[in-house]
Amino acid sequence: MASNDGYQALATAMLEAGSIVIPDLLVKFYVRLGLTETEMMVLIHLLHWRQVEQERFPTPEKISQYMSLDSEAVKNLIASIIEKKLLAVEPYYHPSLGRWQNTFSFTPLWTKLIQLALGDYHAVTEVKKETAATAARQGELYRAFEKEFGRPLSPLESEQLKAWCQDDRMPLELLQEALRRAVLRGILNFRYIDSILRDWQRHNIRTVAEAMAYDEKVKTKKTRSTRPASSATRKDKYRELYRLNPEG
Repeated sequence: MASNDGYQALATAMLEAGSIVIPDLLVKFYVRLGLTETEMMVLIHLLHWRQVEQERFPTPEKISQYMSLDSEAVKNLIASIIEKKLLAVEPYYHPSLGRWQNTFSFTPLWTKLIQLALGDYHAVTEVKKETAATAARQGELYRAFEKEFGRPLSPLESEQLKAWCQDDRMPLELLQEALRRAVLRGILNFRYIDSILRDWQRHNIRTVAEAMAYDEKVKTKKTRSTRPASSATRKDKYRELYRLNPEG
């Protein structure tokens, strides 16, 4: 029993003594860095040699001892990682040996990982800010509807307003404009507002400016269709009539 405990303690000590640190960001983002699974494994081995073996520039032969690849394949993989600007070879002064040596620098890799992490953080932050701003505008719109209607909205009306707000084709500024038009025309009901919004959707109108331009276009078209014929036009018609009936 004591012998088994001794072996277990020895195995545990060996495993713990040989641990290496692999950054969580590297595990998360190595695919986005353009690394293949095999290149990722080579990086892990390089980290092993740096952290455990205290060797800054292991040869491909040493690395291949613990991989199912020969030294030539390992050499090509390291070259590929360097070409992707995720690893660099730099001079390093070895104090105990008193001379300069080559070392693999992970600085390019850490820099890219930090950039990715910060980019994701800023993107998430911007999404949160935009979501909060949208929610605030929706709340203002909800209160504007209740103010103009002079009463709390019914559950069905609230659901309809929520559906409008969630429609990507219907910006909040258009919802506000549709409400404004309903108020000006004294037709305060959701069916009328919905008809305005549907008309804008049919004509692919996404902004208030486009809605105003559309109104002008419709107004101009109606004006032209109802304009009386000019005297010159009437004379032309008479002249054409006389030409067709010269003896009339």
